[in-house]
Amino acid sequence: MKSLFTLNPSTPARLLGLILVSIVLMVSDHRYQQTHLIRSTIGGVLYPLERLVSTPGDISKWLTVYFTTRASLQSQVESLERLNLFQQARLQELAQLKLENNRLRELLDSPLQRNKNSVLLADIIRVNLHPFRKLIAIDRGQQDNVYEGQAIVGAQGIIGQVVEVFPMHSNVLLISDPSHALLAENNRTGLRALLVGSGEADRVYLQNISSSADIQIGDLFQTSGLDGLYPRNYPVARVLEIGRVEGEAFLTVTAKPLAQLDSIREVLLLWPEQRIKRKSQPIGHNK
Repeated sequence: MKSLFTLNPSTPARLLGLILVSIVLMVSDHRYQQTHLIRSTIGGVLYPLERLVSTPGDISKWLTVYFTTRASLQSQVESLERLNLFQQARLQELAQLKLENNRLRELLDSPLQRNKNSVLLADIIRVNLHPFRKLIAIDRGQQDNVYEGQAIVGAQGIIGQVVEVFPMHSNVLLISDPSHALLAENNRTGLRALLVGSGEADRVYLQNISSSADIQIGDLFQTSGLDGLYPRNYPVARVLEIGRVEGEAFLTVTAKPLAQLDSIREVLLLWPEQRIKRKSQPIGHNK
């Protein structure tokens, strides 16, 4: 049997010949660049095959970069969306604080402060939803020396008076309540009239005004201080409509409260000067 490892007598000669040819080709290429054209041709022919072989690896790298970049961008977008949402909430909070500061500045810097009465700031904590019962609750009570009948004012004018006092809060009857009445006087002529609530936040009625009285649309009515309910010279309402009926002795007069009774958030409690003098510890500008 012929051995598998038996060499053909011509094999060494062939190997030697190949070695010599290789040496000649390398020397020729190094010194004379004779094989440049052959290598270029072979490289051009084999390039598509190289690209085809490397395509799966290139696609894998591209997909890896694509999904990594996409995930990173998606994470950044989500982070920016959360930041944007947070910033919008902050802007809303700052806008609300600005509105609140403006309301408080308007309230504390209003012309009402010119009167020599001590005041205390209070927040509205509850509104009575009954259509004809105009009550609000404020966060001041017996611990703040609030008393029944105490006058409540806003930045523009009289709001109402305290009707019930509890340890930590009080109920206030608004001037728009039908059961509320005060003696007001015309700022222009001194004419006095009974101002009563209508049950609506944007109107009150002026009663007992003679048909021959000097009254005009736009006249300002303020507290007279003669009813024992409110201090004098606090604005209350401005004349909106005047109705004259032939043969009637009195006018039908409608006025608009100066205070925005349906949108107030903060109020001031008044302590008249004479009441403070009777107290050992006067109330100051607190809150």
